[in-house]
Amino acid sequence: MPDETTQRSASQISVCSSLSEDRWHNLAGPNAFESWHFDALSDDGREAVVIAFYDNYILSPRFHSNTNVPANVIHSGKHRFPAVSFVYSVDGRPVFNSINEYVDGDFRSGPASGCIVAGSSFRIDAAEYGSGFFVTVDVRTAGGRRIRAEMEWLLIESDLMPPEGDRAPGTWNLVAPRADVSGKILLIGRRGKIRRTVQFRGTGYHDQISSENVHYRELASRMWGRAHFVDSTVVFERHGGVQDRAAAGKVFLIRDGNIHERDAACDVSEFKRDRWGLNVPRRISYVSDDQIKLRIKPTATIRSGFSEVKMLGEITLGLRDGKPRKTIGMVEFVDPRRMSNRLSRWITDLRIGRNGKAPVF
Repeated sequence: MPDETTQRSASQISVCSSLSEDRWHNLAGPNAFESWHFDALSDDGREAVVIAFYDNYILSPRFHSNTNVPANVIHSGKHRFPAVSFVYSVDGRPVFNSINEYVDGDFRSGPASGCIVAGSSFRIDAAEYGSGFFVTVDVRTAGGRRIRAEMEWLLIESDLMPPEGDRAPGTWNLVAPRADVSGKILLIGRRGKIRRTVQFRGTGYHDQISSENVHYRELASRMWGRAHFVDSTVVFERHGGVQDRAAAGKVFLIRDGNIHERDAACDVSEFKRDRWGLNVPRRISYVSDDQIKLRIKPTATIRSGFSEVKMLGEITLGLRDGKPRKTIGMVEFVDPRRMSNRLSRWITDLRIGRNGKAPVF
């Protein structure tokens, strides 16, 4: 059985799909945070983009030494560590990859949905061809270079499930489970010249997490992912990740403008350690009571660190119509407990750009 902490924490996390809730809530507490996640896979499944904005970066070494700061200090805007994370990969190999962390004054919320972190930002806007999120990234990367990107997530399936009741301590907002994604990525050299240009087009996803200390401090780890099929999108997760084999799983099936939430038994097997020692299963399955079946086979790593692994995977969805659907999707593993190790924090810090300087590697 899951331990009492896992059961209590899971019950404090609500799920919705709401554009109006996709905003900054200015949560108090030493480890409260909000994050906004954007990802996409190209039409042929070879290219992947993952972008994340944080008002308080949960995998920063400073976040994990921030537990004794009074809540009223945090609420006044001190001791926050905003960040922007960007990775672009081809065939499972990272091509552009960087995390930049900033000071609290570099974070600003937009007038409605959106935020600004130093030179990067996102906002929702309307164009002649539809509404969507416009995302701009400007971060430093190793070797004194910069990554710049201008991309849009044009909404296909969004705003599907309003929040229920009072706001929970933790909220997972599946804002836009499906979107058309297009844009341009530039690699800028030390002297300001464009060294490489990538034109991207594919299908993507956007969500937001708001947490008053329940997602990554009380829970040992998290496993989650998403995949887009011709006629549907599926999102899956398990709090407790791969560490608690009895933890409950969830599957969200998005079809025809509706989102169907299911509890699901989750099984993981064939573990293998990645290059930084994180133990990752190579076979994952979910089965709901009404026989929604999901099989995930992680195949290629697009980013790896001491506390997180982002991977591509072969994903098969089985519904009651007897027609298996197969595609390439994304699966992620996060285990923040590893940040308690001093060596892990030191090496992790070398991979984060700070104070206007690029990451070391």
